[in-house]
Amino acid sequence: MTTDLPKKPRPSGFRKKSANPDSSSVRHGYVKSFDNTKLFFSIEGKGKPIVFCYGLVCSSLHWTYQIDYFKRSHKAVWFDYRGHNNSETPVDLKSLTLENLARDLGSVLDELKIDNAVLLGHSMGVNVVLDFYKKNPKRVAGLILANGTAQRPLETILRHNALQSLFKGLRRAYETAPDLVTILWRMQRNAPFTRTLIKILGFNPHLAAPEDVNLYLKEVSEMDPAIFLNLIENYDNYDATSWLHTIKCPTLVIAGRSDKIIPLEQQELLHQLIPNSQLEVVFHGSHCPQMDLPDQVNLRIEKFLSSINYGLSANPTMETASLSTV
Repeated sequence: MTTDLPKKPRPSGFRKKSANPDSSSVRHGYVKSFDNTKLFFSIEGKGKPIVFCYGLVCSSLHWTYQIDYFKRSHKAVWFDYRGHNNSETPVDLKSLTLENLARDLGSVLDELKIDNAVLLGHSMGVNVVLDFYKKNPKRVAGLILANGTAQRPLETILRHNALQSLFKGLRRAYETAPDLVTILWRMQRNAPFTRTLIKILGFNPHLAAPEDVNLYLKEVSEMDPAIFLNLIENYDNYDATSWLHTIKCPTLVIAGRSDKIIPLEQQELLHQLIPNSQLEVVFHGSHCPQMDLPDQVNLRIEKFLSSINYGLSANPTMETASLSTV
């Protein structure tokens, strides 16, 4: 493990900026995964571990309000996927698969000597933590699955499968003219149409902080489109419906009622297939309800952790009495 400073530290989020952010309990470093790809990880707070996994070509920004909240009572752990942000891009881009991201998660947990944790996944991160659970069920104390799908995502985006052809066309264009596609990809950062589209499709434009949306678009534009293309191809072949009934750990499924990327019925399917799971539908939530309405989502996660008696006694001053209102 190395402890170099990260190129891109976790953004604090623009909704609630702390005047005196506490960095005293933050530790970070790098670990080499199974194929020697160097992965960045960060630990904030103390207590029982909860591990945050974000979505496709995203970052810790998507869980930043939850990390800020739960680091007061837990050991909040997050890591960057291979090819993302502070982590190294693998030599073989074909290694960008959900199975390998789950193996990377295992490498991080091994390095940190974490034998058992609650795993939180958002969007594609749901599939990462599901794949990890499938191979390591005894290492998972609970699952929190936000805005994910058990089956091929491109078949259901906007409740239509038209995007499958679009992404295949983008792949052919990249193979023909990678430099041109990369230039066009980077240009989208300042394109008003793209900004508006991302804001409408991925967030609740009336609730999400505009600065958070702009930062997300900046992060995406800075990423190599080859990483996106390799991962989306693998992601679109994912199907866990045949084995979800074997999940035995406590599970909370979180959905945004107005999610256009992964429609509500996909979260309902997860809930139906996972025995004894709980479903929380965030009424005004989009594909990122944890960023639209972070306080509501935080309290619902806190209620779930309390129901499985997972580490909340670490901070007796927390206002758990308010959980009944969620």
